[in-house]
Amino acid sequence: MAIADDIKGVAQVLGKAATSALRDGLEQVDNWTEARDNSRRVRGFDDEINKAAAKAKAAGLDGNHEPSRDPKSIGFDPFDLVSQMGWREKPSPLTYKALESIGATVPVLADVIRARTTQVQTFCQRPEDRHSPGLRVRPVDKKKPITKAVQKRCHQLEQTILDCGFRNDRAPNEIMHLYAFAGMFIADSLTFDQGCFEVVPDRSGRPSYFTIVDPTTVRLMDVYEQKPDEPFAIQMIDDSIVADFTPHELAFCIRNPRSGINSYGYGRSEIETLVREITGFLWGIDYNRRFFSNGSSTKGILNFKGTIPDKHLQAFRRQWYAMVQGVENAWRTPITNADEIQWINMQLSNKDMEFSSWIDFLIKIVCARYQIAPEEVNFSYGNSGQSQAMGTAPIEEKLKASKDLGLRPLVYWFFQQLNKHWLQKIDPDYEVVPVGLDNKGVEAETDLLQKQTKIYLTVDEARKAVGLEPLEDGMGDVILDPTWLQFYQQAKAEMEDDDEGFDDEGGEGEGEAGGEEPTGDLTLGEEDEDDPLADFGLIDAETGEGIDLPEEDAEDTSEKSDNREFDLAKGEALVVKLDSANEAGSSRYEINL
Repeated sequence: MAIADDIKGVAQVLGKAATSALRDGLEQVDNWTEARDNSRRVRGFDDEINKAAAKAKAAGLDGNHEPSRDPKSIGFDPFDLVSQMGWREKPSPLTYKALESIGATVPVLADVIRARTTQVQTFCQRPEDRHSPGLRVRPVDKKKPITKAVQKRCHQLEQTILDCGFRNDRAPNEIMHLYAFAGMFIADSLTFDQGCFEVVPDRSGRPSYFTIVDPTTVRLMDVYEQKPDEPFAIQMIDDSIVADFTPHELAFCIRNPRSGINSYGYGRSEIETLVREITGFLWGIDYNRRFFSNGSSTKGILNFKGTIPDKHLQAFRRQWYAMVQGVENAWRTPITNADEIQWINMQLSNKDMEFSSWIDFLIKIVCARYQIAPEEVNFSYGNSGQSQAMGTAPIEEKLKASKDLGLRPLVYWFFQQLNKHWLQKIDPDYEVVPVGLDNKGVEAETDLLQKQTKIYLTVDEARKAVGLEPLEDGMGDVILDPTWLQFYQQAKAEMEDDDEGFDDEGGEGEGEAGGEEPTGDLTLGEEDEDDPLADFGLIDAETGEGIDLPEEDAEDTSEKSDNREFDLAKGEALVVKLDSANEAGSSRYEINL
């Protein structure tokens, strides 16, 4: 028994070992199979990724466009050793003080700058209606759905722009409205071609608000000193550096960039290109101004004929100068003693004032340089009371062309700076844009809709374009063109006539067997309780007497044709014909009207 038990124990141990080995083997096989399948799938996935990456790289869409080297060209003058302090002055024939004085005091230039500044300021507010100018924040992605959350976010960002930052309730008096900011920023740009404002961060480093900076105190660092995330500009007051700014802190905005190696990153103002014209304009104004104050040529000579004692002549001269004398002792009259008293006129007319043609030429040059029509600054050329000069376009067309050339780029440039230096740092998914720049007003829109509703727009579509509800009962589903309305009414009338003719030629009624469509004929059936036409008969239209039907024809239908005509009237008043037809062994008479 002991041996049998040992053998049994060994068999059990061997069985367990075999079972465990088999189980391990099967598990290893499963693991190997799974690893093989995963390897094949990964290998195929990697192949697809590599193919897509190679295709994108070949098309230049791999997103990796890092330059392999710096530009070979040089954007500065390496041999310019004038600046030794690490910053550069603006290369200009005029100083900042001269530019400021000219832009603020020269008549035409000051008027042009003020006019353009006021026009841009009209866009620094929320529009009152669809026709008013203003600003609007919208998603950069034009396909993004406008939900309530998006509208709320747009409204919040608009308020930050109008307040030049996030509102500080603790210091409400320090809030600068965008209207005032634009007045200073645009005037600086038109005067110096250099508009600057500082973006002040909050405690977490995010933008808090922006404020204007005097552009005459800002200088750009030398190219050698400009490095990423390091100061690129400084502020100088009385030849002393008081502050420096990184690109994230200061917006240095120019409208007319230059590519010259000696420009040092500064722009060129329109005033800098008008030095000779401004000089000539000032000379012309000063010459005509001195006509009233410091006239060098006399207007005439007073001569006494005969001998007059010097004592009397001097007394007369003193009395004359006391009574008659020009402004600031100008145009003094010479008094002489000759044979007779005469007045010799040496000034025929105010020919010197014909310098107005020269002044007009200079005004036109200045307006052309600023891309503004002279009419926008109240210089209208032509006869008095004339709406336009002969052979020229109307003033309205001139003003529109002027705004397209000068105002539109200026407005877009202003909002581009707001997006670049403020809004994109807060939320890059939104942008601020001007609205109402192309709007001509309610009258122009009404005239356009009137023309459109005569060609391709219905009244409901026109009402939808202006934000109104469609008319009730489909009354607005029409084009307001007489020719189209006449065609539509005629086609509708023909359709109604066709429907009526179809009803008149209809079938034999709902009670007809077989569900045949009605033919519009009046049917007289046999005397049957179920026949609704059994009590009807034929009546002579002239005499009013009843007409008897031939019974033999109604009974013997097998020997007659399926469709025969009987003339029921000999007179002219009755024009009815009777047909007999075979239908399942019964006779039925039909009247064709």
